Amino acid sequence: MGFQELLLVVLTSVLFSLLILNINQTSLRNQEALQETEIVHTAISVAQRFIEEAKSKEYDAVSASLDPGDMPDGFTTVYGLGHNNSEHYPNFSDVDDYHGFNQTVTVRGMDFQVQISVVYVRDTNPEASYSNETFFKKMTVNVNSSYLSHGITLKQVISYYGVNNS
Repeated sequence: MGFQELLLVVLTSVLFSLLILNINQTSLRNQEALQETEIVHTAISVAQRFIEEAKSKEYDAVSASLDPGDMPDGFTTVYGLGHNNSEHYPNFSDVDDYHGFNQTVTVRGMDFQVQISVVYVRDTNPEASYSNETFFKKMTVNVNSSYLSHGITLKQVISYYGVNNS
């Protein structure tokens, strides 16, 4: 085998090695993207779980003692949002008990930090919190994890007319 043949074999080997390296890097990036997508979906399901759970509760502590369709005289004040000392998760009784909720949830061996806030809003501007009681509460659920490149935030406006009230 001459020098030219040897040079061709070496060049072919180098090109083949570069091609394999490129294929491996692409495969690794695809696996990482797929894994991150799965983790994002898990974080969204964690947030959604708390929203659905809250929607199954009474709108307010005041409305819990009313017959369906009755109008309350007033709701929990803005300064009283959150659970009281006798209420502990998962036994919250109404939507605003989740205000100030902060807990780590483990799903499939991954820890997700969940923080929830509940504020009164108006139907005409649900993005701005309102300083008086209304028939609408906005629940914001933030989920973070060391496995996520950025946190997940889900928001849900819950109406007095759209919850359990049974």
